[in-house]
Amino acid sequence: MSMERLLSLAKKLEEKGYAIEVVHEGRVILKLGRGAKPGLLRALGPVEVRDLRTLLSFIKL
Repeated sequence: MSMERLLSLAKKLEEKGYAIEVVHEGRVILKLGRGAKPGLLRALGPVEVRDLRTLLSFIKL
């Protein structure tokens, strides 16, 4: 999935009041949509990265 599609999905989820959480080993590593606290990624939209190291490990696969 491209970054553009991911951001579009996150914005649509937020508009509809939904959220998706990606959980790995019992810990949330990524949150999209409602309630996401983007921090440094605020310009991208409702995307919250809680564990960048783990998220990047999936990209390397």
